[in-house]
Amino acid sequence: MSEVIELTEKLGKAICESQEAKNLREARKALNAQKDVIQLLNDYQAQSDKVAKLEEERKPVEVEDKHKLQELHDKLVSSDLFKKFTAAQVEYVDMMRRVNQVLRKHLAETERD
Repeated sequence: MSEVIELTEKLGKAICESQEAKNLREARKALNAQKDVIQLLNDYQAQSDKVAKLEEERKPVEVEDKHKLQELHDKLVSSDLFKKFTAAQVEYVDMMRRVNQVLRKHLAETERD
């Protein structure tokens, strides 16, 4: 069992030191340094939550709420920092998805018979 834990430690360190993880940390740091983009992201999330809650409760979503959500979305996706952060997130998540696929493949062998 200790060998498995040691290998897991190595895997964790390798993931942390990967270019994808480095890119994500750098993009997050740059994004967090821009308070206006962070505020925009928070405003978008709050508006998105509001619309989702209204829909969940089967209440009407006002046109004004839809327009505000779209406006915030458009501003957010036009931010170069947000684009860089999102791209770094996608790359990292894709790497983790591939790691999980390999693990599941090998763990599935244990589940047979």
